[in-house]
Amino acid sequence: MNEKQLSEKIKSGMISGAYLFAGEEDYLKRHYLGELRCAALSDPVYSTFNHIVYDGQDVSFASIIEAIKAPPFFDTFKLIEWRYPSFAKMKEADLQGFERVLEAVKLYDYSVLAVIVADGEVELGTEKRPSKFEKRFADKLEIFNFDRRAEKPLMAWLKRHFDKEGVIVSAEALSGLIFRSGRSMDVLANEVIKLSAYLKANGRDVLTPKDVTEVASSTPECDTFALTNALLDRNKKAAYLALDEMKRERADTTMIIGMMAKTYSELLGVVSMRSDGMNSTAIEGASGLHPYKVKSYLNAARHFKPGAPRAILDELSRVDIGSKYGGVSGYTAIEMFISKCV
Repeated sequence: MNEKQLSEKIKSGMISGAYLFAGEEDYLKRHYLGELRCAALSDPVYSTFNHIVYDGQDVSFASIIEAIKAPPFFDTFKLIEWRYPSFAKMKEADLQGFERVLEAVKLYDYSVLAVIVADGEVELGTEKRPSKFEKRFADKLEIFNFDRRAEKPLMAWLKRHFDKEGVIVSAEALSGLIFRSGRSMDVLANEVIKLSAYLKANGRDVLTPKDVTEVASSTPECDTFALTNALLDRNKKAAYLALDEMKRERADTTMIIGMMAKTYSELLGVVSMRSDGMNSTAIEGASGLHPYKVKSYLNAARHFKPGAPRAILDELSRVDIGSKYGGVSGYTAIEMFISKCV
């Protein structure tokens, strides 16, 4: 069952059974759990009696089974939630106990069991290569792995949210927001609210890429990319300003150097592929890089002579070694690099 089928099932009211919500994207777990709650607990007067919640690893399977057996109180369904168990840590006896719980759910069609698992706490494979857990339990409950959305679906989702706020947004601004703030739907939902409020406060209804850069929160990778962009543009002032921002956020200097090296390595790869005659679309496909990154790298490549990106990587390697063993540590080593390379 996919997400569309899950939505249709919930809307139909035929919600009996067991569900497991796993994966990175907590936003989607909460969304579909909320949908299940609305469908199962139709009468708010009696929802207190028909909504049973268990938390964590140490639960009594016998208690859950008793909750499943007990009929709902003046309603059609009852919802039993088990929040954040760790199947990765369960022993065989625990897994057998969970099997008994799932068998009980099948017998009592007025009960709905929703199990919500933190990312990494259950082993899930792919459609072609299911995990041992899936092979064992897939016929007993519906398993949903809510991973990070791909670029295009995420842009469509963002646009719908901006549309609700009455904000006009371009594909370039949406792509820039995903690049700057990351793929977490929780984070992006908050950014939509913040950016929309910013525009309304300024009497505007069109979001520009500049607004995204100035207002949206950035990930550490994006902050580092802002620093390397300044270096690539030969803009020493912008480089120091970007580094100052990272100082305020207390970013780890080893991480900064590592991500700068990663960026220059990607630049070198993009330059090499362009030299081989590949266009930007082909480079995106071959490298797996974000289109925004590819565009930035191609623009930056014009500022460098052949061999320069590799020379910068060598210099970064020396900076990294010097920061660890040469007596020049922390932000000082990065500042010296800026002074030398810009």
